[in-house]
Amino acid sequence: MKSGKIYSFTDVILAMALTMGGFMLFNIYQSPLQHSLNPLFDANQYEKAYAYFRGESTDYPVNYPFSVRILVPWLAAQLPFENIIDNFKALNLCFGLAWIPLWFMVAKRIGIDRFKAWAGWFWITFHWVGVLKGNLSDPITVDVPLYCFQLLLVYALWSQRWGLLLLITPLMTIQKESILPLLLALVAFPGISLWRNHQKKAFFFLVGAFLVSLLSLKLTGHLFPPANTGNNGAVNLFYNTLGLLGHPDLFLHWICSITVAYGGFLWAFVRQQQLSSFYNQKWLAPLTLTYAFFSLFAGGDFTRIAFLGSPFIMLFLLKELALTRRQWIILLCISLPAMRLGEFLPDGGAAFEKWKTWYPEYAPWKWMVIYALYTVVVAAVSWKWLKKPKNLLD
Repeated sequence: MKSGKIYSFTDVILAMALTMGGFMLFNIYQSPLQHSLNPLFDANQYEKAYAYFRGESTDYPVNYPFSVRILVPWLAAQLPFENIIDNFKALNLCFGLAWIPLWFMVAKRIGIDRFKAWAGWFWITFHWVGVLKGNLSDPITVDVPLYCFQLLLVYALWSQRWGLLLLITPLMTIQKESILPLLLALVAFPGISLWRNHQKKAFFFLVGAFLVSLLSLKLTGHLFPPANTGNNGAVNLFYNTLGLLGHPDLFLHWICSITVAYGGFLWAFVRQQQLSSFYNQKWLAPLTLTYAFFSLFAGGDFTRIAFLGSPFIMLFLLKELALTRRQWIILLCISLPAMRLGEFLPDGGAAFEKWKTWYPEYAPWKWMVIYALYTVVVAAVSWKWLKKPKNLLD
């Protein structure tokens, strides 16, 4: 399905207005969770960093990896509101609007048509884990700026703006350290392939960006040492891997989680594509696969972590999907239930057990049966009706 018109500045303004309207509506009905009632929530760590940058604390008792994610707590601490939640909400709103022009610009540049661009924006914005609802439920977070930085990364790579790549790398690192393995994946592929094809400039800039990121992470860790000394990304990954090997049923939870995160978009791609798609998408493929790895091994939050890569993953899926109008209707019909548009997240602090039912990775088995059935239905419908039309051009 191709759009006859190219999207424009008007699309960006409309999307920003709809996002602002959604924020105002959800802000009324979606209450922030009481994170202090549950020490498991990341917000407790970010609150400590915020208090330090606000001058309310002389100590920095923040655990790794939160200790090196200094950019967002520092920015929030500069805002004038007295309440930490208001400052984080304001910052999230700014970044929640800022990613929109980047989304439409990058979508246009990589060849995604207008309809697909709007579909991707809608999914990322209004999904319950996405820009608005999920981050109004848990506003003390560093997640929303990630959407902007990821799109800037794709733009820099696709346009070969190597100066921009080096400029954003330190900021991305102190926003969230996940940029380091992303750059390492890019050095491995397509970096080595670029070197072999005599595109050494691109390879050297990728290696340079990785080294800049590594230096930024080490410097930040030195200036803001974690309270839990001895912990780092490799140690956390090792223990997470052991946990998965000890509980193989978690793989079922993971499959259901990524289905909740991407609905029919994911399974339509599985139905349509061959492994060659990952090779052809030299920039988006390694970024997408790295986030698939993150979602499984980087912590227990399968759904949230999978969705954090949505700018990469949705761009990849949308670029590869070839569907007729009827097939798009089917895809949206099977996907919309995963968005839970008419519902609001329970308070994870005061009602933790109820909150867990929203996440397949934490849900009790009664809810897991529902998520598993939904996954089977989406996969079966995709397999039967969402195969690539023979006469539809990509």
